[in-house]
Amino acid sequence: MADEEFRRVLVWSGWLRFSHLCIGLSVIVLLLTGWLTAQSPLLAEEAMDIHYLAASFLLFGLALRIMLMVFGQTNDRLMSLIPRRSELKAIGQTVLFYLSLGKRELPRWYGHNPLWKLVYLLIFTGLAIQILTGALMREQLLFYGLYLPSIHQFWAKTLLWISGLHILAVILHDLKGRGSDISGIINGYRLFFVDRSQGAVTDDPSVQYVSMEGLKSNKGK
Repeated sequence: MADEEFRRVLVWSGWLRFSHLCIGLSVIVLLLTGWLTAQSPLLAEEAMDIHYLAASFLLFGLALRIMLMVFGQTNDRLMSLIPRRSELKAIGQTVLFYLSLGKRELPRWYGHNPLWKLVYLLIFTGLAIQILTGALMREQLLFYGLYLPSIHQFWAKTLLWISGLHILAVILHDLKGRGSDISGIINGYRLFFVDRSQGAVTDDPSVQYVSMEGLKSNKGK
């Protein structure tokens, strides 16, 4: 498109990326050591020591992420994870993009993927439950009639599936989309394609193009 150009914009703050790194790496270690504890009696004790160490990093990363939901920049805050009515079209288009394995066009948004917003909140809730049940596990307590290890194992499996789908989704975004999602969570920048032939356009995640003015106003928030 002759009137289209792209621009790299800082979307994710350094603290958000750091919390994402802490949570992501700790979840990988926790899932692996939890599996080793159950499957390999010879490595169970060593795996459990690493498991609790990784849990400490998870607690730190999750606490930092929750703090950013209150005191962080625009895309760090809790309201950025609440889907808006104007995003319904983008959510539907994203579902079609996944079902077609990237053959349908991926809609563009400024910050969080509208379809995954509630999933992120579910992930944070699940992680909080894991921390709580893991801390009480040694006492083998019953929680409202439910056995704590069963709750812990259920959420571990749930988070494993969600994490796997999340990784596959962002890889598909980078292969078929135009937003550089993978590199964005590393360096904080996303690519936006700007239609210079249009007038001022808002940063509504459901729009197809983002104006230069809209990018400038969002940069540094």
